[in-house]
Amino acid sequence: MAQINRPSMVRLRAGLLVLMALAYLSFVVGRWMATLFSLGILWAMAIGILVALLVALAASRLDRTAYLIIATLVALFGAFTAYDFARGPIDFSQGTATVLALAAGLLLAAAFWDFANLLREFRAWAESRR
Repeated sequence: MAQINRPSMVRLRAGLLVLMALAYLSFVVGRWMATLFSLGILWAMAIGILVALLVALAASRLDRTAYLIIATLVALFGAFTAYDFARGPIDFSQGTATVLALAAGLLLAAAFWDFANLLREFRAWAESRR
């Protein structure tokens, strides 16, 4: 019988944040690469899926310092992309674009933080099973 006090290995919050961040990053990189090389939407999706797999594999194998550096860079890149899109194609004001960029950057940072905690919990759960 399961104990009620034990935290679950899989948390909905972590899964949703990581999924949203990974989808956002994969979409941006896939679309950018496909546009850069004049490829179609199927190529953009294939590149996005490949990016998602590579990011997940790389993030699970990094040490703490490298993980934090990469998480910071990705969060800054996401914030810049959101700002650039809000200012350019959508033509929002500078203040609105800044708020949207901060929201995107904070969402990505929270996703990386949650993913690190989820990995730590998963490793502890796997070690307890041995």
